Amino acid sequence: MDETGRALRAVREAAGFSLSALASLVHYSKAYLSLVETGKRAATSEIVETYERVLGIGGLGEAVNRREFLSVTALAATNAKLVTELTACIASGDAGPLATVQTTYGVDMAIASILDRASLGVLHRWAEDDSDPVTRVNAAGILAKVPGQGEADRVLTVLGRDEDVRDRYLTAVVARVTSLDWSTATRVTRAPDGFPQPLLVAERLAREAVNPADADARWCSAVMLQRLSPMLGR
Repeated sequence: MDETGRALRAVREAAGFSLSALASLVHYSKAYLSLVETGKRAATSEIVETYERVLGIGGLGEAVNRREFLSVTALAATNAKLVTELTACIASGDAGPLATVQTTYGVDMAIASILDRASLGVLHRWAEDDSDPVTRVNAAGILAKVPGQGEADRVLTVLGRDEDVRDRYLTAVVARVTSLDWSTATRVTRAPDGFPQPLLVAERLAREAVNPADADARWCSAVMLQRLSPMLGR
């Protein structure tokens, strides 16, 4: 299956649309859309724009360029089953799956790209009030990546007042940026003098500090750069 077609299928399914339902809203037939999703017909820019518009993927046509849109849909394709399941759980108000393990950046990005307004409200409640810290950090992580960054102020408020969420998110950013395992990332997040190459880490965090797609990652990177600053002059 063509990567773009597979990505479009993943986004459609995660949004809860059957091929028939999507075809009923556009000028392409169900059979033609099926050919596109299976790679037997090219996924033209017009097709991509149609999926983007009908599935309501965050107004990506205005917010980011086409390459970034396809990057998000590729993330959805790679994690299609998990993204579909977690999106359905959020929509139904079932926080259980988000309490088991901290989700990855790619999964958060894919989920954030297809959430409806009602699901955003559910995530806000979990991020602010849920008793489980893993649920809170997962909810905040997804909200931080909503296209257009319209949720940025609210998730930054959560980071500022919730120590558990803040510590877990700092560790997640450090682990992703430095490719450290979770336990090592946790340790050096709390004691940055443990970084063997502080200048290299600072360079990577500086790039993350201007990440246009993740408000929490920007905030956490700035915090870690501040913590690293005493080591950078050595």
